[in-house]
Amino acid sequence: MNWRATIAAAALALAFPAGAAVATAVAARAPVSLRGAFAQPLPVVDAWGAYGGDCFAVIAATIAFATVALAVLIRTAPSAGYRRAGAFVTLVAAVATAGCAAWPFVFSSDTYAYAAYGELAARGLDPFVVPAAALRGPAVDAARVQWHGPFPACVYGPAFVALARGAWTATGGDAAATIRLLRALAILAFLASIPLVAAALSGVAPRRRFALTCAYGLNPIALWSAAEGHNDTFVLAIAAAAAVAVRSGSAFAGGAALGLSALVKAPGAVLAAAFGAQASLVLRLPRVAAGAACGLAVAVPFVAPPLLAAAGRAGAHGHYAPAASLQALTGPVPALALAAAAAVFGAVRSIRDRERDGVAWLGLAIVAALPNPYPWYGLWLAPLALAAAPSPAAAALYGATIFSCLRYLPDAAGNMTDGATRVAAIGTLVPLAFVFAQFLRHIRQAVRQKAAAP
Repeated sequence: MNWRATIAAAALALAFPAGAAVATAVAARAPVSLRGAFAQPLPVVDAWGAYGGDCFAVIAATIAFATVALAVLIRTAPSAGYRRAGAFVTLVAAVATAGCAAWPFVFSSDTYAYAAYGELAARGLDPFVVPAAALRGPAVDAARVQWHGPFPACVYGPAFVALARGAWTATGGDAAATIRLLRALAILAFLASIPLVAAALSGVAPRRRFALTCAYGLNPIALWSAAEGHNDTFVLAIAAAAAVAVRSGSAFAGGAALGLSALVKAPGAVLAAAFGAQASLVLRLPRVAAGAACGLAVAVPFVAPPLLAAAGRAGAHGHYAPAASLQALTGPVPALALAAAAAVFGAVRSIRDRERDGVAWLGLAIVAALPNPYPWYGLWLAPLALAAAPSPAAAALYGATIFSCLRYLPDAAGNMTDGATRVAAIGTLVPLAFVFAQFLRHIRQAVRQKAAAP
């Protein structure tokens, strides 16, 4: 490691602890009206007005600084790479996530719901339905306060419910301790995935392997999302282990692990289906697809019923409110039409043309389709971008994970005007603008050529 790369790595590692110090100073001058919010087990910036905007400014500045440090680290890395990339990146990520965990507030309430599901399961109650209003309990009450009423029914798999129940039991039914433990487990899962990703890249040139491992394990949004406690990190760890298994020759076992990851969270099923299809059609590894199919056959009967029930409840009682997204700017129909076109384009690029950037186009299609591109979705999108790198589509998708930080702003302030919300939406889409402009030009040219053909 040269001195520039070393300084960049240190700057990235210390960005979040430094941000925590600034955030602590900001928290010290919180308005009196927010005493109740700060009395919660984990303060969440939610409709805090101008003060919430100040809190957002701290995380935005921290993410921006860490992103610059990451770019410098990758750019100045030795041409031969770094022999122990996995260990090095894991160490830097460990310092960064410890700094994230020291922040006095976060921007997501998800861990409250996780703890409540653990409490419900431990009490023999069904976490897949909204609990009765008369039901009381430490985590259930804390989640209700955070959601200002009923909190969402569980939409996760039984494996995650078992983990949440174990966390609740291990902490003796303490809501704050359960939330801390769940956040720690999410961080550990993400840290565990980093050396696995490095191992899965063992056949790649050393410098590229180092760069990809850094881009995965030190993505600032991924580091923050892991520390917020999002359970996506558990699926990522399984996916990384599956990739190692496939590379080491255990293709069926790797595919099966991917399929079973849906027992943690339903998107694992999409990941397994997509990777299984690509492995079979593009990589010529049909055993991966067979393993994924077997894993899904086991997982789907457990995962589908509560997910479909939750979708039905959301459709009947939910309020569709896109924010800071393409849908918020154009409405659902144009955004979904563009997303569908990008998905088809990506599938063609992957399957017919054998182009690696087809995976990134599928990720861009997801971004275009999302009504609310929450930052923690970057945990899923960054690996898609890295699988397609280097390409303009991959760069745009990776950039979208960073700019998704802007999605926190409308929720943090809670009082933004429609114009300001549109500006935030445009900001989240900046990385996509150039590559989608190219895509639309490509579509128009293809239409004109077809119209001009005899």
